[in-house]
Amino acid sequence: MSASISILGNAGRDVSLRYSEKGTAVASFPIASNSFKNGPEGRVQVTHWFNVTAFGKTAETLAEHVKKGTYLLVHGRLSFNPWLTEKGDPRSGAEVALFSFEFVGGNRSDGQETGGAGDENSEPAAPSYTGPVNEGSQADEPFVDQF
Repeated sequence: MSASISILGNAGRDVSLRYSEKGTAVASFPIASNSFKNGPEGRVQVTHWFNVTAFGKTAETLAEHVKKGTYLLVHGRLSFNPWLTEKGDPRSGAEVALFSFEFVGGNRSDGQETGGAGDENSEPAAPSYTGPVNEGSQADEPFVDQF
């Protein structure tokens, strides 16, 4: 099963670049995306991890410019890969075959992307919503985690 997906998040580590036997560049890295849900303790932040793989020139560009904490918007094909732990417990991993990506946020004076995971005291700037405000909004309903 697979579906198209866009993920806004931070690279979990520097991009790993390798080459296939035919010479095609293959880059991989994890990306973390945060969401919030209402729980018994109040609003709780949940982090979802995705393994991202890119090919060709895109892979080489990612390897050159993306470091741990870089804030990105990635677009790709999502698939789930189930497996069993050593104890036999079922697990599932989310894999993204990258189509395209965008850097998010401006540059700081030291040349690093803003909003990176390395900024311990700052959160990435969230885009502001400029659409209409619905008075009958369902924003107070609890978030249902689909993963």
